[in-house]
Amino acid sequence: MNILRRKLRGLVHRRLLPRWVQRRAWDEEYATGQWDSTSLHTPDDPIYEVLGKYCVDRDICDVGCGNGNTVTEMPPVYRTYTGVDISHVALATAKKRAAEAGRDRVAFVHGFMHSFTPAKKPDVFLFRETLMYVPRSRSHIEDGMAVFLRRYAAMLAPGGTMIVSLCIGSPPAERFAARVEAVARKSFELIECRRTQQPALLVVFQPSRQ
Repeated sequence: MNILRRKLRGLVHRRLLPRWVQRRAWDEEYATGQWDSTSLHTPDDPIYEVLGKYCVDRDICDVGCGNGNTVTEMPPVYRTYTGVDISHVALATAKKRAAEAGRDRVAFVHGFMHSFTPAKKPDVFLFRETLMYVPRSRSHIEDGMAVFLRRYAAMLAPGGTMIVSLCIGSPPAERFAARVEAVARKSFELIECRRTQQPALLVVFQPSRQ
């Protein structure tokens, strides 16, 4: 059964099953607490320093917000925050946690990141540990990633920014992060790129002005 579950999880994460199956699988994972150890209580994550720097008085859209640790732990410097996730269970938890933390100017929206369109163009799109779910094919990662990120770039408000955080704690994760960094450098205007001791890759970029 564990082998079957791992295979199913891999198919879900690569979007190789119908969307309703993906949603139910994510709901089950969040409902059974499979993401609690990685998406709850991360106050020392270096992403918060970056968000504090680039999100002051800006409308931020967190794509793949999960259990809501970002909005409850980041400095509330934003103008508005919108969390988006495929899982209704995750969104319910995020909404509850944001209320308990006294966060206002916050909204949560159910959405599939490959088709989500914001009601209002945000100033910042945040992709925190979510871009690994973008590519279906491991052999065309950079092409698919460029298409995905260009779609979001077109939905930014003028002068908008995209922020990416990726764990690089293993050789495969580092290789994937390096390919994401290559896309950011090639297809966008790079603002900041650094690797942290956590370890994580943090990339900040915006649409090219050319």
